[in-house]
Amino acid sequence: MSDDRPRLWTPQELADYTGIPIRTLADWRTERARSRGLGLPFVALSSHNVRYRDEDVEAFISGRVVAPMDRTGD
Repeated sequence: MSDDRPRLWTPQELADYTGIPIRTLADWRTERARSRGLGLPFVALSSHNVRYRDEDVEAFISGRVVAPMDRTGD
């Protein structure tokens, strides 16, 4: 039997995986930070129980890939 449930990351798991401090993740969840487009989507299971969906984590990481600049013409 396979488990088809979506992966939900705890803040600690996400911090361990990305190296982003838990405090930064918490700061990004504030209304002010979200209104400025900071952080990544989260699931608020309750006021003190937050998770991050796997697809949002992967999209966040993919959206921050910086490609090398083309140096032709140097």
